[in-house]
Amino acid sequence: MKNVVKVVLFFLVVFASQNAISQKTAGKYIQFKMYKNLNFDLGLTQSSTVVTLGSFLPAIAWGKDENFHEIQLTSIEFQSRSKTFSYSAGLEYTYNYRVTDQENNNFQFYMGAGAGAGFNTIFGTLFDPSTQSFNNSSGKYILFHAVVIPRVTYQLRSNILLDLSVPYHLYDFKHSNLTLEDPSLPTNGQSTIFNENTFFPRILDVKIGATVIF
Repeated sequence: MKNVVKVVLFFLVVFASQNAISQKTAGKYIQFKMYKNLNFDLGLTQSSTVVTLGSFLPAIAWGKDENFHEIQLTSIEFQSRSKTFSYSAGLEYTYNYRVTDQENNNFQFYMGAGAGAGFNTIFGTLFDPSTQSFNNSSGKYILFHAVVIPRVTYQLRSNILLDLSVPYHLYDFKHSNLTLEDPSLPTNGQSTIFNENTFFPRILDVKIGATVIF
């Protein structure tokens, strides 16, 4: 199911790019991108560093002259297995300012900043050995982050760019609502709600993308 969603999104981007030509005006442009990212969770020590290869995710950017806005789909996932079902999605907006002033240089450097949000919902069951029964459970999460993105682009052709960026979260917020439908507990005791605030987390992304400009 997850792969089907990604394929559908890819073809939607291609379809939209074919219709974007008529929207181009002097000095303005639309960019369609596809990103692949590496996530580095640095942990507390060098030996605890975890590297994860992310999925292909689309983005759209628009601007006038050298600076641009960008909205990226940072996550989308549907999973269903055995007695567990989950789904999640996220978006990120950034404004990117070009710091180089050489218009004809194939390499251009940008500094971007913005914010993102997302959610994750999980439904499942947990086995209670004391009653030899399964109880329904759920986890609902709301996510928010503030990000800075240094970026370099390389122009392969007049309308095709390679994009390398290193997004870093300055701040992460996570709201969690965990529920276990245990009949031995009162209704108001079946849920746990808490918030997490993290400044300058030890997590870093390296993102590589291909861009088509219209």
